Amino acid sequence: MISSAMLAGSPAGSSEPAARLVSLDAYRGLVIMAMTFVNYLAGVKAIPAWAKHAPDAADAYTFVDLVFPAFLFIVGVAIPLALHKRRLQGESLAAQLKRILLRSASLIGVGVIMVNKGCFAPEAAWLPKELWYLLTMSCVLVAWAEVPANSLPQRQRIHLAARVTAGILLVLMLALFRGKNAAGETVWLQTSWWGILGLIGWAYLACSIVYLLTRGNSLALSGVLGLMLALYVGNRHGVLHWLGPVQGVLNVGQIFGSTAASVMMGVLVGNWFVGEAAARTPFERARFFLLFGVGLLVAGTLVRPLHGINKIAATEAYALVSGGWCCLAFLVVYLLMDVGRWRAWAVPVNLVGQNAVLAYVLPGIVGSLFAIIGLSGWLWPFSSGWPGALNAGLLTALICTIVYALTRVGFRVRL
Repeated sequence: MISSAMLAGSPAGSSEPAARLVSLDAYRGLVIMAMTFVNYLAGVKAIPAWAKHAPDAADAYTFVDLVFPAFLFIVGVAIPLALHKRRLQGESLAAQLKRILLRSASLIGVGVIMVNKGCFAPEAAWLPKELWYLLTMSCVLVAWAEVPANSLPQRQRIHLAARVTAGILLVLMLALFRGKNAAGETVWLQTSWWGILGLIGWAYLACSIVYLLTRGNSLALSGVLGLMLALYVGNRHGVLHWLGPVQGVLNVGQIFGSTAASVMMGVLVGNWFVGEAAARTPFERARFFLLFGVGLLVAGTLVRPLHGINKIAATEAYALVSGGWCCLAFLVVYLLMDVGRWRAWAVPVNLVGQNAVLAYVLPGIVGSLFAIIGLSGWLWPFSSGWPGALNAGLLTALICTIVYALTRVGFRVRL
């Protein structure tokens, strides 16, 4: 039986950094694959309702509505592991805050770029939309690509030159951007909403700072989780109106309330692998994950009459119920990967999970490339019924295969 310290985490005061949590990459890889599939599936007609998002105003959810919360949840699980490791390596609080701010800004910035593709106005920008998007997102991938620490000096210099060049081109592409708002006015990049990566960035920022301020105290983090959910409820009932224009930009109740709460649920799970909790047995961890997951499901059901379970509104019941399912799903992966050590099946999935940003950005790049060369029909020979669903599955397999191959050769993107 593998020891709990080996699973991921070191006892408090240990000078040894935490080992990598195998189930973290596997879970994230499975979520990325599911997210890619349901994104493609969204364009398929005449498929069952359970294979689509629940209607915007419905008090309901499908498995599709659980995919984004699952990504938020696993972001939270990674926070204690990453920050604890940095602390053991001697990184100062100021350096950790700088790292958190830069990563959050990168996620938010790229999220804004991606959502603005929809309002791009080629007649005002002097570039076709698909060409602008292809060049811009390619620059993002190169600019944020990692270079392996053991690379030869020559490769490191080439990598640095490529990143600088991509950064300059990215600034140029952003300067060229022109869009049209709802009033038909020519505008620059807008933040009508922050996109998936942007929402992740804001929630990651809030939860990481809270984790540092509380020094990872689980009791304090549980209190903050309750505060986040209360923040959403208060916002729905007008308590945050005094924020004025800030609300129009950030929607504090949703972003720092229920969305951040989904990340905080993951933080509480990840906290069981670091510090003093690293000495706990796998059985103790599994028992907590089970009780925590069931408790979240029950809590979400009890508060459902307040605002319903609704993904678009990011209601508190939706955050709780989805968090419960995500926790139980993570328990299964943890038992398989880190306790049962049944790992061979997940090697490709792990590599996809280690390159999540690339996997999320790549479908848009591939779509733009095929549109530019006039072969979009090759991607979608079928777009209805079960043939369309199979088409979505094949495209998902294509994206994951490309990500797997690029990760194997050392190309990784880290915002």
